[in-house]
Amino acid sequence: MLQQIANNRSNKQLTINDIRNITYASCLNFFHTNTMFNPWPFGICYVAHFYYVKRLSSDSYQLQKTYGGTDSGTSPNNMTKSGVGTSTITQAQVEAMHPDLICQKDGEERVLIFPVYRRTKTFNKNKLGFFIMNPPGVKAADNSTTNICVYHLVITPKPGLFPVKN
Repeated sequence: MLQQIANNRSNKQLTINDIRNITYASCLNFFHTNTMFNPWPFGICYVAHFYYVKRLSSDSYQLQKTYGGTDSGTSPNNMTKSGVGTSTITQAQVEAMHPDLICQKDGEERVLIFPVYRRTKTFNKNKLGFFIMNPPGVKAADNSTTNICVYHLVITPKPGLFPVKN
């Protein structure tokens, strides 16, 4: 979805609303109704983080963190979405986020995508079918520990998609 959502537009650059829509669509495999929103009847919400890096020089990278989630709001139109600012970081900081984000030449871009299911205050393991085992909290790239499912994926984006604009 990330690579294809802007195909029918002349300006291919992603917007923060695209991030929100991608996040919403990507959690429909588990949530088929508004159960992904407050009051979270399953006790979990869905959050998708996108960390974009572009190598500026051997030890200088541009970083943009964007985020979409069902951790607030009650419908797709008022989901959480944030992060259109950029910052400059070092190669060591990039490697600390994920070693696969390291780029080999100036101008190269990478995106770390990590979707998570996050426990809410109403979390009840039985509602998810965990009657004996308690799913452990998993630390994600954003250092949060209330996650029960985390997946990290690094891609090279199509040219012109990033950085995300407001």
